[in-house]
Amino acid sequence: MRTVDTGDWVDDLVRELKRSLPGMVLLALDVTDDGALAIGILRVPFDARGGWHGPRMLLAILDAADARGLDVVCTPTDSYGSDKRALVRALGRAGFAPVVGDPSGHTMRRPSPCPHLRKDTNW
Repeated sequence: MRTVDTGDWVDDLVRELKRSLPGMVLLALDVTDDGALAIGILRVPFDARGGWHGPRMLLAILDAADARGLDVVCTPTDSYGSDKRALVRALGRAGFAPVVGDPSGHTMRRPSPCPHLRKDTNW
């Protein structure tokens, strides 16, 4: 059972972000059992990577999580032609830190700057 009621905001955010970028964007978000927003997949097409679309999408995800007092978790990989070391550095600049044994099963976590907002996430 989830400790956070997601309502429809996660699905709405995914739809909004996918529509904001031409081409095939792969994006999967979910709220984990421990109440963190998990980025399962965030893939921007090669031809759109130079236009700051990936960072813009990440910032929108972080803003949505911050507005609800949620941590954000992810597991960077070298899938889809990514440079994993560069991705880990970029995520570090966005406040993510490596974690071991995280309850979500992910390898990086960004703590919420406003955890007290977690009271109601169904808006």
